[in-house]
Amino acid sequence: MEISSDQRRELHKCARTGQPVYVRTKALALVNVAEGRSVEEVARIFRVSRWSVYVWQRRYLREGLDGLRVHAGRGRKGRANLQELVEHVRQSPRRYGVPFTRWTLAKLAQVVPSLKGFTPFGVQKALVRAGFHYKRGQPGLHSPDPLYEVKKGLWTRR
Repeated sequence: MEISSDQRRELHKCARTGQPVYVRTKALALVNVAEGRSVEEVARIFRVSRWSVYVWQRRYLREGLDGLRVHAGRGRKGRANLQELVEHVRQSPRRYGVPFTRWTLAKLAQVVPSLKGFTPFGVQKALVRAGFHYKRGQPGLHSPDPLYEVKKGLWTRR
């Protein structure tokens, strides 16, 4: 692989400090190829296929360091319909026939159609992707008494 001295410096720097870590690995592999090691030897050292090293080489020469990153849209697409999940989470479980006041991961997996068959951990991951974060429920105290707020203030003041 023929690269300029600037590209060599760029790869060396990326091999030391590149983020995420897989970019450092690819940069280090390309540094080795640029320094004269064979693609077969580099593939064996890094425990990847020769094809992977060739792809990294081609993408680096075409796109620079950005070519070493995993592009968005790669990988398996999530099965959970996040919009559907948001609609269910923002409603009371009782609206869907669940006799509880709060959602559990297992109950969401039973009620939300796109989450059928998910484990509780899978539901949690879908919730995080939808922008929700775990927060323990707090008990609510409410009274129909019109003077409730005034009375409550008497015993909550310090």
